[in-house]
Amino acid sequence: MEFLEQVPLTAILSVLLFIASIWVLIIIIQKKSGYMFRAMVFFLFVLLALIYLQQSDAKKYTINDVKLALFPKTQAVYNYRLEEDMGDISASYYFSDPRPRISLSMDKAGKHFHITDVSSVNRVLSHLRLPLLKSGVRELSSITGLDTDNFVYRWDDYPKGPLIIYRTLCRKRETLDTFNCLERIIIMKRYRH
Repeated sequence: MEFLEQVPLTAILSVLLFIASIWVLIIIIQKKSGYMFRAMVFFLFVLLALIYLQQSDAKKYTINDVKLALFPKTQAVYNYRLEEDMGDISASYYFSDPRPRISLSMDKAGKHFHITDVSSVNRVLSHLRLPLLKSGVRELSSITGLDTDNFVYRWDDYPKGPLIIYRTLCRKRETLDTFNCLERIIIMKRYRH
C-alpha cells in the first residue's frame, strides 16, 4: 500500500487512460451503443485530467499528497512541563491531561506489557523535537524482576542519553474508555569514563 501512495498521479491516470481507450475500442467493435456515452465520458474525463496535470505543477503529486490535502492529519497537542539539568537527569517531561496514548502488547505470560511498535512513542518524541526511537523494548520489570519497575521502559542506546518512559492508565471521562498513556519521559545524562 505504501508503494501505491508514492506513485505519481500522472502514472495512474496514464494507466486509466489506456484502460479507457481499450474499453472504448471494445464497445466500438461489439457495437454496444448503450455503453458508448459512458465510455466516452470516462475517457474524456481521464484525458482532460491527465492533460491538466501535465500542464501544471501538480504532475509531481502522489496519492499520498492528495490524501493529505483532502484529509489533513490533525496535530495532537500535548500538555507537558519540562524540567532540565537536575543532577543525573538531563531533561524530564511531565505530561498532564490529556496525556499521550501509547500502544503496548502483552507478553505470552500475560504479566507484562511491552512496547513493540514505537510509532505512538515516536509521535510524542517528534512533537517534543527529540530523536526518534528505532526499536521497541520490554517492560523493565520483566527484565529486573522488581515490582518497582512496573510501567517503566528504558532505551540505553538513545542518542541524547538513556531514555526512560513511565506509563500510567488514563481514563476518558466522556466515554469511560481506559487506555495506556505516557506519564513522564526522562533523558538521563550520559557519562563517559
